[in-house]
Amino acid sequence: MTWREAVTYLDALGVDAMKSRAPSMHRIDALLDVLNHPEREVPVIHVTGTNGKSSVARMATFLLSATGLRAGTYTSPHLESVRERISIAGEPISEEEFGAVFEHLLPYAGYVETQLEEKLTYFEMLTAMFFLWASEAPVDAVVVEVGLGGRHDATNAAPSSVSVITNIGLDHVRLLGGDKKAIAREKAGIVKPSTVAITGERAPDVLAVIDDEVMKVDARLLVFDRDFEVLDNRSSVGGRYLSVKTDRATYDDLFLPVLGAHQGLNAALALQATTSFLPAQDLGYDVITEGFAEVTLPGRLESVGSDDSAATLVLDVAHNPDGMATLVSGLVGGFTFTHVIFVFGALEDKDYTGMLLEMARLPCEVIATRPTTGRAVPPEEIKAIADQNGLECEVHEDVREAVSLARARAGVDELICVTGSHYVVGEARPLLVRTP
Repeated sequence: MTWREAVTYLDALGVDAMKSRAPSMHRIDALLDVLNHPEREVPVIHVTGTNGKSSVARMATFLLSATGLRAGTYTSPHLESVRERISIAGEPISEEEFGAVFEHLLPYAGYVETQLEEKLTYFEMLTAMFFLWASEAPVDAVVVEVGLGGRHDATNAAPSSVSVITNIGLDHVRLLGGDKKAIAREKAGIVKPSTVAITGERAPDVLAVIDDEVMKVDARLLVFDRDFEVLDNRSSVGGRYLSVKTDRATYDDLFLPVLGAHQGLNAALALQATTSFLPAQDLGYDVITEGFAEVTLPGRLESVGSDDSAATLVLDVAHNPDGMATLVSGLVGGFTFTHVIFVFGALEDKDYTGMLLEMARLPCEVIATRPTTGRAVPPEEIKAIADQNGLECEVHEDVREAVSLARARAGVDELICVTGSHYVVGEARPLLVRTP
């Protein structure tokens, strides 16, 4: 089977199908059972949270790789190609491997669907495929990002030894709960008995919920600013210099080649997770600097070059108000500009009003657009909300046309920011970033 045939099969399942079903583990459990449980073959770091999951997962992967381990990663959603979701040392699975592993999986999936009399979801198929690939690649360790929530997510079938809860915000409230405590309870469901849990959450009431869930399974909880911390986090050319204290050591003058003060916390989470994952290994300064030096975060305050626009252009997948607030702070802290042109599109289950209000903190205008998914908010609705809040806004349905308009319009002292959804950034990025 070619990888394009595999993608066609997956796309027919519907990438968002899991969001329309009641949370359940029975399908993924049945599939992994007939596959003889590949998820048990490789040690796992499991990452959940509202924002920052992919960043932490990628950083932890590069740190593990720097120790000499073959480290695989499972992240979602993807930007340009589904192959991005399955990678080793940051490199996506090849087209040939993707097709071959999917072909191996397919008869087992068909058997399970017949037995259960229901279809597996897009995400369940990919999750099983990842574990099957990881067990055969081979890899020494994997970092796995939760798809949605935690407790009932397909990735939670894996017996992780370290769990990371980056933070808790209001997202996917229809499925996870209408307040942060309920969401925290769902996300803390990834913590396994007698393991280590790590969190960057700071709100005392939410932290209390996480602590309670961790205690129920007799796990150990490490909390940011109590058990590990960022001692220094300063901007530099091309990134940031950090000093990070884990529960075992302090590391000064670590260079992280990505933008945004918030990435300091993500780096601390990744470093503490790696430290806890390798309790018998002394993580030397050289290993950590080597790992962080390799970090790339596509679509996260990603500054991209432009041959035909005088303006700075930034891609960021912020898709909820907390993420947008972080983006706005990152733009202010990392760039010089007098005005921002936001190319903005969102999905219907997101708080796009809250995102627009965060954007309005800057001198800006908005070009509302629509990514090619049935869940996209009509850009006319975005414009209506923008108008109500005094934001200058116009509509251009096609993402590529919206980006082209922004590039043609922007002056040398302006900044273009493409944001609001992975789908929007995913459609814009091929226009702006040359990939090998």
